[in-house]
Amino acid sequence: MGQRSITEPDVVIVGAGLGGLRCAQLLSKAGLNVVIVEKSDRVGGRLSSFALNGFIIDEGFQLINPSYPELIASKVLKNFDLRSYDPSLTFISENKTYQLSDPRHNVLSALKGLRNSPLSVSDSVSFAKLMITSYLKSSKRLLREPDITTYAGFEASGISKTVIDDVVQPFLRGTLLSDDLDTSFNYTKLLLKSFVKGRPGTHPEGITALAQALAALSPNVQIDFNSPVLSVSEHAVLTENDEYRAKFVVVATDGSSAHSLANSAEPEWSPQTTWWWSLPKLSNSSGLRIDLDDRLLSSALDISSVAPERSPADRSLVATPANKAAPTTEAEQKARSSVARMYNVALNEVELITTTVVSHALPKIKPPLQLGQVRRVEGMYLAGDYLETASIQGAMMSGNRVASAILAISK
Repeated sequence: MGQRSITEPDVVIVGAGLGGLRCAQLLSKAGLNVVIVEKSDRVGGRLSSFALNGFIIDEGFQLINPSYPELIASKVLKNFDLRSYDPSLTFISENKTYQLSDPRHNVLSALKGLRNSPLSVSDSVSFAKLMITSYLKSSKRLLREPDITTYAGFEASGISKTVIDDVVQPFLRGTLLSDDLDTSFNYTKLLLKSFVKGRPGTHPEGITALAQALAALSPNVQIDFNSPVLSVSEHAVLTENDEYRAKFVVVATDGSSAHSLANSAEPEWSPQTTWWWSLPKLSNSSGLRIDLDDRLLSSALDISSVAPERSPADRSLVATPANKAAPTTEAEQKARSSVARMYNVALNEVELITTTVVSHALPKIKPPLQLGQVRRVEGMYLAGDYLETASIQGAMMSGNRVASAILAISK
């Protein structure tokens, strides 16, 4: 190995995920010289996409909620080709199929869905009250409320156990990656707030387009790819290729990598397996579908219903995530059968494209939820969604907090 070059920026950030990119954006805008070192050959961290046989696949099941405050503040969605899905949930079983829709978009459909659903008048009122109060309260006020598990929180909100088990849990388990709904209820209320304000969507090039767009907003930030880090300290980062000396070092990796590099506490992780299917071209399929007879899958979504660029012209791309870490042949067969039922197609028309397994899909967010703290270990700053909320918002907010702390010292 030849002699390493030495670079001396104001700030060196380890990791080009959303947390690191948002931190770099704010620091660079303030005039600091920032370098990001990234072990892979791309930006995005756990957000990645790839092309396969004419389909564009995300590494895991990824949607973008445009109402996240950090997405808005960063202006990354300006001129971003976000395609929003229909705000509806179709619950499918052998005995009954019904659809719950956002009444702001289709009042008649929403009323019809409520009549056919297991929601009683009392349940409907309690759920509407929860959604409205979550929307109207500020995030700071929501976070000041006593925290419990999500399941207990819905019970305390007056929602019946039947509705929690047959409506709420099937809907939220795929977002929280928790079948037991043991996630922080305060975090769940923040999610409900974001659901009311925005319609999640995708980009025709997949989730990786979001990280690329965010990186493009900081043209003065140097990103050194293919640079695995060997060691970090308060003012230095040593990679396989180079040495960096800086006033500030930020470790903006996932929680496990931060544990290895900076000896921070390692988070618990929720895994996710996603089967990606090719189906005959579908129509009227731009909303989540949930199989109530077989609870293996969290949901099913026709990705290509709003982004036809992500599949061949005569096929539809359907993603079906599950909260599993080790897919089996039996699970794949169950998933295929579930997809055939949900989209009313023959079993032999459901073709598997690929399976993505993400063992570290999301950090677990258990109560009590604690936000707003800047974390440092041995002088190094930490950033990542495991320190905030397990979301795009959480990752970017963590980068924001670190940047604000550095700028406060630098002034």
